[in-house]
Amino acid sequence: MTMVKGWTGKRLRVDLTSGLTKVEEIDRTHRKRWLGGRGFNSELLYKEVGPDVDPLGPDSRLIFGVGPLTGTFAPASSRTTITAKSPLGTPEGFGDSNMGGHFGPELKFAGYDQLVIQGKSKGPVYLSIRDDEVEIKDATHLWGRKVSETDAIIKEELGDEEVHVAAIGPAGENLVRYGCIINDVSRAAARSGMGAVMGSKNLKAVAVRGTGAVEIENPEEFYEICAETRDRLKQDAVAQLLHDQGSLLLTMPANYEHGWFCWRNFQRGNHPKAHLLSGERHRDQFLAHKEGCFACPISCGRFSRITEGKYAGETTGGPEYETLTAIGPRIGLLDMNSVIHNNKLVNELGMDSCSCGGAIAWAMECWENGLISEKETGGLALEWGDADLIESLITMIASREGFGDLLAEGSFRASQILGRGEEYSISVKGHDMSQDDPRGLGFAFGIGFATGRRGGDHLQGLPCLELTGAFYPGLVEKILGTSEAEERLSTVKKPEMERYQEDLKALGDSLTQCAFTHTWSFAVQLEDMVRLLNAATGVDYSPEELLKVGGRIVHLERAFWNRLLVGKNEDKNPKRFTEEPMPDGPNKGTVFPESELIPRYYEVRGWDAETGFPLPDVLEDYGLAEVAEELAPYRKRYHEKMAKTDKAVKAKPAVESA
Repeated sequence: MTMVKGWTGKRLRVDLTSGLTKVEEIDRTHRKRWLGGRGFNSELLYKEVGPDVDPLGPDSRLIFGVGPLTGTFAPASSRTTITAKSPLGTPEGFGDSNMGGHFGPELKFAGYDQLVIQGKSKGPVYLSIRDDEVEIKDATHLWGRKVSETDAIIKEELGDEEVHVAAIGPAGENLVRYGCIINDVSRAAARSGMGAVMGSKNLKAVAVRGTGAVEIENPEEFYEICAETRDRLKQDAVAQLLHDQGSLLLTMPANYEHGWFCWRNFQRGNHPKAHLLSGERHRDQFLAHKEGCFACPISCGRFSRITEGKYAGETTGGPEYETLTAIGPRIGLLDMNSVIHNNKLVNELGMDSCSCGGAIAWAMECWENGLISEKETGGLALEWGDADLIESLITMIASREGFGDLLAEGSFRASQILGRGEEYSISVKGHDMSQDDPRGLGFAFGIGFATGRRGGDHLQGLPCLELTGAFYPGLVEKILGTSEAEERLSTVKKPEMERYQEDLKALGDSLTQCAFTHTWSFAVQLEDMVRLLNAATGVDYSPEELLKVGGRIVHLERAFWNRLLVGKNEDKNPKRFTEEPMPDGPNKGTVFPESELIPRYYEVRGWDAETGFPLPDVLEDYGLAEVAEELAPYRKRYHEKMAKTDKAVKAKPAVESA
C-alpha cells in the first residue's frame, strides 16, 4: 500500500444513514496546517458541526484521528483522538478524548489518517475496516453486551484475533452523557461523552485491521532520532517512575506533600490513610503485569488482580490515577479491592470514571447537606464510602435505572433538573472535574481548568512544569525566563506556562504522541518532535512554526465554544476552589486567585478582556482570518448576553440574612 510519507493522506467517511462509504484525499497543505489527530479532528468539527447541531442527532460527527508519527517507531506514538460535539456541556459544546493502545496504529496501517462517522443506522451495527474493505455489519446480537464480550465476539466473527476493536458498553447505548469508548478492552477514550455520541448512531463498535506500513521520508535519520529519544526515556527519572508505578505514583505526593487529594468531593486535600491507594502498594500487592501501548518504551499500563475478599480472582486493566481517585476517595472510598472492582465495572459498562465519580460525589454531598432524601433516591441512603451502594449506583447509571437516570446526566445537569445542589457540582461548563485541585496542584492547572476546551480537565494543557520541574533543572527558566514559575502556588509566569503547555499538548495530540513523553516527562523536547516530524514527512518545520500549529488548534477550539456564546462569563472554576480556602494540610488557607490569573492569561493568549473571544488580529496571525470574520456577529451577541445577565443580577432582590 503506497502512502504519503508519514501521513496516509486519506480520510474514510462513513454515512450510517445511507450505508455509503467513501475515501477522501487530505492534501499536503491541509496536512501541514493541521498535522493530524486532534488538529485534523478539531478543524473538521468546526467546519461541519455548527452551533445548532444536536450532538446526539444524525447530523453530528464522530471523528477518529491519528497523526504522522502514529504507527512508527517514534516513542509512544500510538494515541488516537476522538472528537465530537459533546452531549455533556452546558451548552453542549466542544468534546474530544484521547486513547492509547493499538487501535490508532491499526487504523493507520489500514490506510487512513482519519475516520469520520455521520448519520444514524436504523438498528445496531458495527463497522469493520480491513484496508480498503469497509463493511457495516449487523450488531443486534451485541447490543447490551459489555465491552470485553463485544471485543471477543467480533474477533471470533471476523476470524482474526489481531483485529483491534473500539466499542461502547451499555452506558453508551443508553446515552449516558459521559458514556465512553474503550479499545483493547481497557484503553478508554473517556472524557466528553464520545460513547454517547457513538451510541446515538446505533454504532456498537469499530473493528480495524490493516496490512499496510508507514513510509518514512528519511528512514536512517528518523530511526536514529527514535533510538536517541527512546534511550533518553529509558534513563529519565519521571519515565522510570511511570514504568514502576504507572500514574498511581501521584497518590503519595498528591496527598502528603502537595495536598490536592480529592477527599469527599474536594472538601479536603489530604487523608491520613491515602497510602492505602498508593502506587507502591498497588505494585507490591495488586499488580498482575505491566503493559505498554504500541511503540512505547515506558510501559506505564497496569493490569490488576484482586487476590482476596469477595472480588478475589478478578483481573482488569488499570486503574489510572484519575480513575482510582474518582471512584475512590472522591466518593469517600479507600479500599483498593473495591476501587479496582469499580474500575473494571466502569470499563465493562463503557463509562467515564471521572464524570461517574463526580456525579456520585455530588449526590453524596447533597445528601450530607439535606438537599437529597430517600424520596429522590428511591430509598437509597447515599453515605460516603459505602462500597456496596457505589457498585449499585455505577450499574444503575449505566442502565439509567431509578436514581441512576438522574446521575447519568452528569452532576451539573442533575443539579439543574433537581433545582438545587449546583454548589456541589464540581464542574466547569457542565463537565465534571478531573480529580485535581488547583489549591494544591498548581495555579497554571487552575487556569486550564477554568478556560479548558472540555471543562475542568487536567489534560487541557497538562502544565507539569509545576510538578516535575525539579527533575529537569533549568528547563523552566529556559522556557519561561525565570525559575520562580516552578513554584506551584506562585503566580509568576503561570499564564505563560499554561499557554506554552497547551500549545505543546495540542501539538503532541496531533502527531499523535503520548503526553508522558513531552508534557509530564520532558525527555522528548519540542526540538525532538520537530526532528521526528521532519524526518518522517520531509516537511521542513522550525520549532516556532510547529508550536504555532498547536496554538492554531487551541484558538480554533476556543472559537467553537464562542459560536455557542461561551466566553469570559463561563471561564470559572468551581467556587470551592476560588472561595473556600483549603481547610488543612500543606496548603491550608489557599484559594485559586482566579480574578488575577484569568485576565493575565487572556492577555498572554490574545483573547479579548471583555468577552474572552480570540482577538481578530490574533486569529489572522494564526492563519484563521475566516474564523475571525465568522465570529464577528457572535461577539456582538455575546456582549448582548452579558448585558442581559448583568441586568438580571442587578434586578435580583437581595437575600435577607438570618
